[in-house]
Amino acid sequence: MLLSEPADELLDPQAEDLIESLRAFGYDLPTALADLVDNSITAGARSVRILYCSDPGAAWVAVLDDGRGMSETELRAAMRFARNPNHARQPGDLGRFGLGLKTASLSHARRLTVLSRDVNSNLSTRTWDIDHVAERRQWRVIRELDDDAAVIAHQVGFTSRGTLVLWRKLDRIDDGPGLARRVNEAGRELSLLFHRFLEKGKLALFVGSRQLTPMDPYLKRHSATQDRGIEELEHDGHRIRVNPVVLPHPSRLSRSEAAIASGPGGMQDRQGFYVYRGDRLVVAGGWLGLSGMHKSQTTRLARLAVDIPPGADLAWEVDVRKSSVRPPSVLETRIAEIARDVRARSERVFAYRGAPTSRSRTRDTIHPVWQQVRRLGVSEYVVNREHPLVAAALASSNGSAVEGLLHMIESTLPVESISQELVSSLQSPETPRPESPDIEEIVATFRSMLTGLPEDPEARAVLLEALAKAEPFSKYPGLIQEVIQSEEMRS
Repeated sequence: MLLSEPADELLDPQAEDLIESLRAFGYDLPTALADLVDNSITAGARSVRILYCSDPGAAWVAVLDDGRGMSETELRAAMRFARNPNHARQPGDLGRFGLGLKTASLSHARRLTVLSRDVNSNLSTRTWDIDHVAERRQWRVIRELDDDAAVIAHQVGFTSRGTLVLWRKLDRIDDGPGLARRVNEAGRELSLLFHRFLEKGKLALFVGSRQLTPMDPYLKRHSATQDRGIEELEHDGHRIRVNPVVLPHPSRLSRSEAAIASGPGGMQDRQGFYVYRGDRLVVAGGWLGLSGMHKSQTTRLARLAVDIPPGADLAWEVDVRKSSVRPPSVLETRIAEIARDVRARSERVFAYRGAPTSRSRTRDTIHPVWQQVRRLGVSEYVVNREHPLVAAALASSNGSAVEGLLHMIESTLPVESISQELVSSLQSPETPRPESPDIEEIVATFRSMLTGLPEDPEARAVLLEALAKAEPFSKYPGLIQEVIQSEEMRS
């Protein structure tokens, strides 16, 4: 019995609708420019220049490289939208989907022109113009070089082998001073994304006439940086390298070092994983969606460099923009363990910075909340009336009511139940250990306490010092000292 072919029909997408939709991939300017630099590196470029003209009504952005250039056939293929991401690629190929050049460019400009000279100095050119596609209602790419593009090519010195990518009709970037500011801000991010290429001398990257210098996100040259070494993981025939690092305490950083280690949201914004694909930084910070991990003040010194080879990007779910990844599930457990360890080490930098080294001094300066007393041969626990917070409450107008509340708490403290629970937990090895207090909550509590301190500078300073020596704040002297310093700067 012969099976009949299923009934079907041709249903091509409307060219003008799809090309407008492709502009909504979410590229910001640094990510878009980085995609073009990727292409230049793949073409063997040693020098890449990002140039621009901010003249109102005639603004443009150009990326010029000295790579191998493309022949007519190669350029035509490069300007075609999409390719199969499963196809094998060369080791140095930083592309995957065949969309980056087009979607990155058209996300900011309505006209994309590419000029390329191959090894024989043959010039090829193609232009995607969104308005032309909408007018023709077909995927029509313009083959002829227009006069304006030719003038710009001459202005930027495109006279030898290489490729020039030109954006015009910049409908999503301000012209004038706004364009200059945004391109130069993007240069800072490019210094980070390509810092390994710049460090190794593989690439010279310019924004205008300014050559970019590499930004080392790990501050490896700083004597207080903790480099925890490299661990290699294997998955699907690929070797994954993980290098956890703990940055120095912020008080030990110069202003320039702090700037290098910070993002738009400060150091807290840059903590977490730094994922590389072929030496190109794909993700600069964040915890990759791992359970229980979020950005916090006390983990902001924790950073993990993760190197994945280009062939592993499918398993790591690298997206079109090369700005988001997710580790394979079989590696997630071990990667999470390494991340928890480096997070804990970051927390300890704040917890132990400035902590007293002498036991006797600790007992003299720390104010415990509870005190043990013996009455008639029996141990009892009472609230320490000399604890700064307790003393302040007792000194208030409601002191007598507070004293009565303390007596009630002391007399009803379930000492026997606590003892039985402790013995039971020690006898049962499977009993989970209690979670450590939330450091962020402790800091928030300390900040709230500051609002109730007197305005008089001398009295306030005395109480601040006493409060910092009180439990639970005394366990985190470095972090508490940061809060006090920020308080002093505001006052």
